[in-house]
Amino acid sequence: MINEQILQLLNTKVRNAKNATDTTFAAFSLIKNLLMEYERELKHIILLHDPRIKVKFTDRGTFEAELKVADDVLIFIMHTNAYAFETNHPLSKSSYVSSNPDRAICGMISVYNFMADSIKFERRGEVGQLLGRIFINSENHFFVEGKKQLGVMFNNFNVDAVSIDSIKKIIDQFLIIALDTEAIVPPIDAMREITVHDALSYMIETSMYDGKKLGFKFRNQQDDDITV
Repeated sequence: MINEQILQLLNTKVRNAKNATDTTFAAFSLIKNLLMEYERELKHIILLHDPRIKVKFTDRGTFEAELKVADDVLIFIMHTNAYAFETNHPLSKSSYVSSNPDRAICGMISVYNFMADSIKFERRGEVGQLLGRIFINSENHFFVEGKKQLGVMFNNFNVDAVSIDSIKKIIDQFLIIALDTEAIVPPIDAMREITVHDALSYMIETSMYDGKKLGFKFRNQQDDDITV
């Protein structure tokens, strides 16, 4: 005989987590469709003004999507698991969640910023910058943790729901942050030496950059402005 508690957990927490990943996947599919629209519209506009600027959408698989605009690449990655938040997280203190803790179980979509040439030339030593994370629960409500205005504009978890309009606004902010952030020249001492391998393969190791970073790496720096 199956333990009753196991059955209860399967029918409550496990089911809720599956529902959260399902709604997140639906939102991710919407993001992909909108990124394709951004490619079409931006290409049309840019061709009239400066054909040197390139725009390209790439479907990188079931859980990844890429949008290249000029010298920047945004990569959207949907995580396949649902996540809970610690009890001291601001989200857990809202009336919306405290009345039903299951609402705090969310799927997650991370958005990274890369310099286009780092991907084009496969400069594997460079790292990327996490611009933000989109959290979506089983009721299709969402909030965003992110740099600059992202965490301020999209933090009303009680009310904000996934829609074409809300996702467009989120993508807009990710693009604005990426395009408005300059790549910072690292200190000369940080690039004083390179290996023979780097020199022979024309790859200068830049993982020590203090500014715009490339690759799947995120550092919790003191001057980082990730907000909730």
